[in-house]
Amino acid sequence: MIAVRAPDHLGDAVMALGAVTALSRLAPVEVWTRGLWGAELYGGVATAVHDGDGPPPAAERAVLFKPSWRAAWLWRGLPTVGVGPRGLLGAALPEREEHRRERYARIALAAGAIDVATSSYSLRGTSPPVPPGHVGLNPWSPSATVRWPRFRALADHLEAEGRAVVVYCGPGEVAEVSAQMGRAVVAGLPLPDFAAALDRCAVFVSNDSGAAHFAAACGRPVVVVHGSTAPALTGTGRAVLGEPLWCQPCYRKTCLWGRPCLDRVSVGAVMAALG
Repeated sequence: MIAVRAPDHLGDAVMALGAVTALSRLAPVEVWTRGLWGAELYGGVATAVHDGDGPPPAAERAVLFKPSWRAAWLWRGLPTVGVGPRGLLGAALPEREEHRRERYARIALAAGAIDVATSSYSLRGTSPPVPPGHVGLNPWSPSATVRWPRFRALADHLEAEGRAVVVYCGPGEVAEVSAQMGRAVVAGLPLPDFAAALDRCAVFVSNDSGAAHFAAACGRPVVVVHGSTAPALTGTGRAVLGEPLWCQPCYRKTCLWGRPCLDRVSVGAVMAALG
């Protein structure tokens, strides 16, 4: 059995999906993660998905995708491969400035995977009644530094052109997103049902978020508006960039300097990326 400590955030977990799939071709894989969506994401490739930090009492191989000293300490008794502190991991790979999905692929290859393909989500559920060919919008993020403020204006523009728009959000975001967008929202879908809805989506527009990476893994064209984050490190799809600042990339939820990273990204710039 190969034990995998997956990332706890949906975007990172999706970026690791291709690596987990590659490992599952070597031996049965069991995954540990604190994401509540873990079984929905990894259920198609893992024999078991556990909610928590682990580790298991024993494993033929262990793979640490979660970049944390605490995780490395907890998994130190296993033959664990990961990027992290020497002395705790059985095989500690060096740090590099690279895209997260490339890091996960590098770890999987060091653990014996033969080839690592792009993350692909194959499970499908039941779609809510959304129109075919719609433009999906994901306007919310708990981090103000990655939240583009013009999604409502974009929706108005798209609808004026006669294009159907569907606004998606998580289960705890309905009030904020409804107020922001002035529209009904499709909220809190399980990942299989979200994938089924995305099958009816022509293009998905999002902040840099887990939903964007999931849409890309479902094979959808994706446009991502980047503020504080860097497409070269965490991006997917077509990137629309905010004003370049000396402090980027940054992964803080609020800006220390009070700079609105995304205020200067126009609706026109996103429309141009949509094509």
